[in-house]
Amino acid sequence: MITKKSAQMYCQTGSPSFPVVEATIQSAHNAMMAGNLTCSQLVSSYIQRISAYDRLTNAVREIVTDVMNTAASMDVMLAAYNANGTALPLLFCVPILIKDNFDATDGHLATANGAVALLDNFPSMDATEVAQAKAYGAIILAHGNMAEWAFTNAISIGSAYGVVRNPYSLDRSTAGSSGGPAAGASANYAMISMGTDTGNSIRGPSGHQGLVGLRSSIGQTSRAGIIPLQLNRDIGGPIGRTVTDVAKLFTALTDFSMFPQGYDPRDPVPPQLHPPLQLHPIPHCQWPSGAMIVQNFTIVGNSLGDAPWSGYIPITSTYSNGTVYNTSHFGFNNGSWYTGYGAAGKWEPTSQGACPNFREDLNTYLSTAGSNSKSLLQIYEGGLYHPSVTKSITGPLFTNNFSTSAVLQQNASIAAGYVCTCGEFYNNPCRAEMRARLISSMDAMNLDAFIYPGWGNPPRLIGDLSQAGNTPLGDFSQGLLPSTGAPGIVVPMGLHTTLGTPTTLQIGARPFNESTLIQIAYAYEQLTMHREPPQLFPECVNPVVATSTNTAGTGTATAG
Repeated sequence: MITKKSAQMYCQTGSPSFPVVEATIQSAHNAMMAGNLTCSQLVSSYIQRISAYDRLTNAVREIVTDVMNTAASMDVMLAAYNANGTALPLLFCVPILIKDNFDATDGHLATANGAVALLDNFPSMDATEVAQAKAYGAIILAHGNMAEWAFTNAISIGSAYGVVRNPYSLDRSTAGSSGGPAAGASANYAMISMGTDTGNSIRGPSGHQGLVGLRSSIGQTSRAGIIPLQLNRDIGGPIGRTVTDVAKLFTALTDFSMFPQGYDPRDPVPPQLHPPLQLHPIPHCQWPSGAMIVQNFTIVGNSLGDAPWSGYIPITSTYSNGTVYNTSHFGFNNGSWYTGYGAAGKWEPTSQGACPNFREDLNTYLSTAGSNSKSLLQIYEGGLYHPSVTKSITGPLFTNNFSTSAVLQQNASIAAGYVCTCGEFYNNPCRAEMRARLISSMDAMNLDAFIYPGWGNPPRLIGDLSQAGNTPLGDFSQGLLPSTGAPGIVVPMGLHTTLGTPTTLQIGARPFNESTLIQIAYAYEQLTMHREPPQLFPECVNPVVATSTNTAGTGTATAG
């Protein structure tokens, strides 16, 4: 068994110039402006940790080959900023670990999406979110390992680079699918990470690794240049150790000033095409300077004081005060929509197997990608995938899919009796109805946010790959927020009382109300300070020189 003491042996390659364990953007910038840290020193400290410790976690697929050249060029910029007394850009020299489904041109690395089929996928253009982060001064440090094709919420495993292990308990999963970026941020392999979330994949891995993870409103950020799973639910966003760092990166990801249109024309569904959600976008992420509790923010059974939540809290339909909360009031329950009226209605699955979204979204991306793989069918026929995702690939290929035309797809699905259709979140009638009920219910109760546990069970054991699983799953993230397009954020709420793995609090809000989420999350974080780094990944140290006693009487000898 690896202990904290034995783990220290993995990184005896010298104490870093700047202690990076739990470092923040602000602490690094303070050191740079004081002349105590260069960009090259900061980047090399993270590379040192990846080289030493990632053999335990497998979180990083590949370090950007020319990242030190980029850092050296920023050293020159830093000297000029300091000489002129100029403030550093918001993300200046912030090393980011990006999920392996973001297109990035740095270092000529493939965007593999966890799959051997795409190890030849060299993009010619950055994903918009990557470009936005770099425009604010960030450095792309490395590509993070992930669940292949972003299929699973349970574990991050793929044919390209194997399984990612949880830094708090190496025999347990990180959840999926942004497992690498989350494990890397938690083990302090990077200042911050970027992941994607279709149903859970930012919030689940963030929760399992004791991190802050933000899934923004659909339409708030661009998906261009991100390999899709389901574009009508996909979101890219930040994963970090503090709310403030997440807010800073999110500021960059919501800045579309580089586009004359004010939005990204490469995004398949730009915000202007979302008529039901023409709400005011947030200003660029204003976070409070001190702890702030927003009106009506309460957690049933707990206060915002120091009293910790012990272990995992299951979601039940009846709370201690006798009030019954049932998601079927929103027209949603147990992964299904209720369509129709009274006894004449029926429950329909929220994820309809006959919908061709994944196949068509992926094929559209591959049609212009750098890979020789140009379709899901070609990948299947070549056998270029991990065995655990076989059913997830064959389902979209061989079910009775409706149509490749979006309009015909809608008409055909309705004719087939599937009222909810395969449409986008803004024209799917069930999703639109649920969103309207969510907003009206919050208005009626004068609520700014709603709170629930991110997961109901500890991370699944490595090797438990089945969908049913021998170790319970407990993912509460899939339904409400992705279905309505509303935003959510997870923050640490302590460690499991016996396993020592993180527990997580999830906060949701109205669409395009990320500013409220950030304020509430910051208040909770500052009042509780529940984030505890994994103990197996301490700061790197200088080599230990062992001493031994020479019994022949010649004193002490050293063994290097």
